[in-house]
Amino acid sequence: MKRKINNLMDEVKFSINLEACLALLDEDGKILYNNLNGGLNGVLENLVPALKTLNVGDYQVNNFAETHLITIKVSDRLALVAESYIRESLLIFALNSIVEKLKEEFAELDILLKLSDITEKGSENKIMEQFIGNKFF
Repeated sequence: MKRKINNLMDEVKFSINLEACLALLDEDGKILYNNLNGGLNGVLENLVPALKTLNVGDYQVNNFAETHLITIKVSDRLALVAESYIRESLLIFALNSIVEKLKEEFAELDILLKLSDITEKGSENKIMEQFIGNKFF
């Protein structure tokens, strides 16, 4: 899974063709990929509540002294975050183009993450059933 995420983000970096740092978050705030400036990690945590309200294609802009942080919802559960000093309108245009170009890849990753969550929860349930069946509870 990690390799798939890294390959997708490499393609995003190649496609954006702008000086930008990137992150990929799920709607629960889990950071799946991050090469943002270290000081922005706290900002990522503050984005989580907004992620649940955004629809695919919606974006949020945060402006800082010298940079812009654009968060765009790329699938039901995933958001792409880009930080750059370039004009925010150019960054938004580039991100929208990338989301359109790679929407199938983001959708596929979204499905894989959902399946991974189901598998993990299913495994937990099986373990619980074994303990209950063996009267450990």
